[in-house]
Amino acid sequence: MHTIPAKPPPAVLAYPMHGQGKFTTEGYRTRDAHLVEWLGRLTGGRGGVAVVSRPEPVVLRAAGALRRVGGPRGDGGGVAAGTHPVETTTWRLPDPRDRRRWWTRSADAYPGLPDDWRDVPAVVWNPFTALALPRSNPFVTGRTTVLDLLDDWSVHHAFAGIRADVERAYSAAFASACHVTANGEGTVALARRFGRDDVVLLPNGCDPERFDDTSAASGPLTVGYVGKIGRRLDLDGIIDCIEAEPEVGFVFAGPVLDRGYRRPLASMPNVTLLGDVHYDDVPALLRSFDVGWVPHRVGSSGGSPGGEVGGDIIKTYEYRAAGLPVLTTPVDGCDSRGLDGVTVLPLDGHAARLGGWRRSGPRVARRPSVIPHDATWRPKAETILAAAAGSPSPVAEAAR
Repeated sequence: MHTIPAKPPPAVLAYPMHGQGKFTTEGYRTRDAHLVEWLGRLTGGRGGVAVVSRPEPVVLRAAGALRRVGGPRGDGGGVAAGTHPVETTTWRLPDPRDRRRWWTRSADAYPGLPDDWRDVPAVVWNPFTALALPRSNPFVTGRTTVLDLLDDWSVHHAFAGIRADVERAYSAAFASACHVTANGEGTVALARRFGRDDVVLLPNGCDPERFDDTSAASGPLTVGYVGKIGRRLDLDGIIDCIEAEPEVGFVFAGPVLDRGYRRPLASMPNVTLLGDVHYDDVPALLRSFDVGWVPHRVGSSGGSPGGEVGGDIIKTYEYRAAGLPVLTTPVDGCDSRGLDGVTVLPLDGHAARLGGWRRSGPRVARRPSVIPHDATWRPKAETILAAAAGSPSPVAEAAR
């Protein structure tokens, strides 16, 4: 363990799921990234945000540095304005037989915090920080902490091999957090399972100003999906839908996380796999779609109370900000986020709906909409910042 060099205290500490390297490489596209970006904007004039990344092995950090892509925001090669990265390396190496255990193994390599930062509040997305050594642990240093929940890692398939460690981290984090916010109904249930009945539902959102709702689509009717490609998607249902509509083009933009998904999708003549797309390039990509697609699995998974991993779907907000009609499976919360233009159907009904749009085509008309203010990132960041500042009612607006 090492200590962060002495410097003027920031306004807030942020402990994202991964860290700055991922933000820079992929763009600020995840919930923690969007909120970090907005926290930087809101506090940049009074110290900004110190982004404390998950410790990474030296060898992986060096490799990652070669892959990083700069961006237009801020002045630090893709670092968001008002944020200050704290990246930590360690000589430890992940176990090649079980790389997920790095989440636990890296926890006690977080840097110590300077003494004059003891009153700086922290916003935490990585529950494993609750297992860090005392001087590095944001939950045990007397500061105000906000635990903002992403997906429910206790039922997430990616963490199945370290389920006991996840439970231990959640137990410690929920026991000590001053405030808890959750992105979806499933994560609200997670917090309540650990006794946090004070949890506040604070769903995801978007920055509408990033998106252009004019169409640049051409060729056949184009159905687009932007996001990770893996077990959160219903592969069998997707294949059935694609086969039923051979005249429709299906575009998938995102990393393939599960090997079994690549070959079935790549073998289909009306499917295009773009690979990962930097978030800066997503708005232009959405202009080339006619329909935004969310073919997620639904229902329980590993004991989840609903939705395959308990979280909210960011892409739905972004599709609508780009004026795209959305076709989604009935994931939790999809019909209660104040968005219009969202068609909710079981996946076995998607082909019929797409067929109807195709026959009335060749394009599906854009459906511009005003995204509700409470479905944008700024008020969510303001709510979390108020909680971190110790407001006596930090989530009153969010609970309306």
